Amino acid sequence: MTFKIGKLFHIIHISDDLAELDAWYDEIFQPTRGIMDNGFSEIEKRDASLVVIGDAIIEPMAASKIPGAEEMPVGRFYARFGQHWHSLAWYLDDVGAAWQQMTDLGVRVVTDGGVALPERPTSGSLFTHPRDTHTQLEFYPHVMPVDPRYSPDFDELAWEKQPLGLVRLSYATVVVADIDKAVNLFTGTLMGKKLHESTSDLTGTRNVYVLVGENTIVEIAQPLEAESIAGKDLALNGDMCHAVAWQVLDLDRAEKFLASKNVKIIARDEHTLLADPADTFGAPMRFTDIQIPGDPRG
Repeated sequence: MTFKIGKLFHIIHISDDLAELDAWYDEIFQPTRGIMDNGFSEIEKRDASLVVIGDAIIEPMAASKIPGAEEMPVGRFYARFGQHWHSLAWYLDDVGAAWQQMTDLGVRVVTDGGVALPERPTSGSLFTHPRDTHTQLEFYPHVMPVDPRYSPDFDELAWEKQPLGLVRLSYATVVVADIDKAVNLFTGTLMGKKLHESTSDLTGTRNVYVLVGENTIVEIAQPLEAESIAGKDLALNGDMCHAVAWQVLDLDRAEKFLASKNVKIIARDEHTLLADPADTFGAPMRFTDIQIPGDPRG
């Protein structure tokens, strides 16, 4: 029996101060809140929120300021990588089947708090070892009842009316050393659909775009230039979740708004802006006015 990946659950953004990061997301993206705000996990010794932006959820997160937090996964991640994108998470229908397929392929998996899963689970979250899947992947076995994206009244286009003019999450980037190996994982194990290939002078990468689950495009990017943002990230940190790209209605409008909020654009081409990671809490962000060819969201 196989498993089916559904909608993107969230993308984790790690920092050292959740309140500060939360406030920044409120100021820039005006997210919908109410799923979880400043939630403390005793098991993981971390604080986190879940904020809805268009069709996506971002999870700002920081290690809790309590004894022992530095020894837990989030604390260890921050000590190693600092402020950075952390992982990709999806809803799925059968965590046991996912565990079986991952373990059969030699992928190490754990549950909350980094607890090992030696036997096939029937419930609970599943986390892959990032070195086995190019970044950490999380699978959550049921839709959160308070996820507003499943409400008939939810308007994912409401962000177009805000100053940034955001349409949706365009794609999330995983930077890799071996693009063919990564594509095999995302199209094989994760049953994704390859949509498009490109080379970008702006980001200095060779890119393959894969649709994973219902609505998530993952850009698998292999750096071609050592001094690019992606090249430096790969050299320093290895394969990992590297960047997030937001589709916007108008680049000039977006750049003007971001400048008003002290987010500097360090490079741009005809269709994409690259924000300075120093102004986005260490997590590279892009803003683009084009849609990836083959994107089923229309």
